[in-house]
Amino acid sequence: MKKKALIIGSTAVDVIIEIDNLPRTGEDINVNSQNLAPGGCAYNVASTLAYFGIDFDLLSPVGTGYYGDYINKILSNRGFSTPLRRVTGDNGCCYCLVDKTGERSFICHRGAEYDFRDDFFSSVKPQNYRFVYVCGLDLEGSSSEAILGFLGRARGGGDGGCRMPQIFFAPGPRVASLPLSVLERMLSLNPILHMNEEESSYLISLFESIEKLLNLTKMPIIITKGPKGAEVYELKDDKYVVKTDIPACPVDKVVDTIGAGDSHAGGVISGLMDDLSISDAVAQGNLISSKIVQIKGATLRRDE
Repeated sequence: MKKKALIIGSTAVDVIIEIDNLPRTGEDINVNSQNLAPGGCAYNVASTLAYFGIDFDLLSPVGTGYYGDYINKILSNRGFSTPLRRVTGDNGCCYCLVDKTGERSFICHRGAEYDFRDDFFSSVKPQNYRFVYVCGLDLEGSSSEAILGFLGRARGGGDGGCRMPQIFFAPGPRVASLPLSVLERMLSLNPILHMNEEESSYLISLFESIEKLLNLTKMPIIITKGPKGAEVYELKDDKYVVKTDIPACPVDKVVDTIGAGDSHAGGVISGLMDDLSISDAVAQGNLISSKIVQIKGATLRRDE
């Protein structure tokens, strides 16, 4: 049986608000436009896998209320496979403020989509998956124990010598909010790390050097740099750090940057699922994220 990818994390509603600039305290501004779109790190990654035709399961709680109904309909219409039933508690949303440069700022209302429990994983069989994606946003609070507990069991051994899934971890923009114990526990599971420059700067400082990070994870580290492309760091012979620069793809005009990092991660995972080298998979991530920033929202159609 061909193995799938397992995407663990949130699906939320993005309330996309276009403005000229972020307001100062006490300032009144007018909105240029507003619309709703499905979002959340896990959903955006899953959408990218769907774009590339990669088989996956999306383990994402869906709550109640208007936003929960909206997300439930989207997931049903797109045929995304999720082993979870709807949960009690209102689904949240993310207010995405997009300025005239296309840069986004997020104000998140966290709801039931971020609440993970041990029983969510009771029917999940790790041996069915080649990669498992997790975002740091979903390790905040009490959910970390349920997710890390599952990942620890998944990496601890398989039935009949089955190869266990490779973890793909995106620390996310709030990585500094994660307890050190959570980060150390995740890094001990040997994940591929996927970060932007700001996130990588924090982790490298916390663990003293990129070399020490590599010695902890034993897997490649990917650092995205927007219009400057991406970098891949690998440890050779357990002592030499090798950096590979992956050039960016040209972009005519940035419309908004919502989901650019998530789509990049999805592009990389899709490439690895198709047995591309890490460098070629990151190049695929660069390509898909260059397409995402040229459209509104974070979901590509096959004709884009």
